Amino acid sequence: MKKHLFAVLGAVSLGLGCATEPAQQQLLGADRDSHGCIASAGYVWSGAAQACVRLWESGIALRACAPEASDVAAYVVLSADGTEAEVFLPVKTAPLVLARSFTPEGPCWAQPDGKWRLLRLPEGWRLLERGTPVYQAPNPPAAH
Repeated sequence: MKKHLFAVLGAVSLGLGCATEPAQQQLLGADRDSHGCIASAGYVWSGAAQACVRLWESGIALRACAPEASDVAAYVVLSADGTEAEVFLPVKTAPLVLARSFTPEGPCWAQPDGKWRLLRLPEGWRLLERGTPVYQAPNPPAAH
């Protein structure tokens, strides 16, 4: 009789122990967004690339121009045909979508209002906000 009582009490206590666990546990990698990108693996949706990307792998890293913020980066993802540049700023805002045009200095991507402009210059990339350089990246060294 005592054996049966201990067995019943053991089963009940196991059942109660399980009941205190969260009803649903988030599985690692189960945080897909509406495009299927897995944020916990570093993926974000890029409209320009029409794919889930890791910015540090697929994007062009632009460093802040201000010396006190030199460890901060923005990333640019270009569309396959180069007509669109999507800029991911380090602040939590929606990416900027810039359209390409051409200037005497080279290609330029800009918002219609001109607030943000991305320049592709002979020495590298420069992102300007209202005409002031805020992020930049040099060209990679030429391969020998």
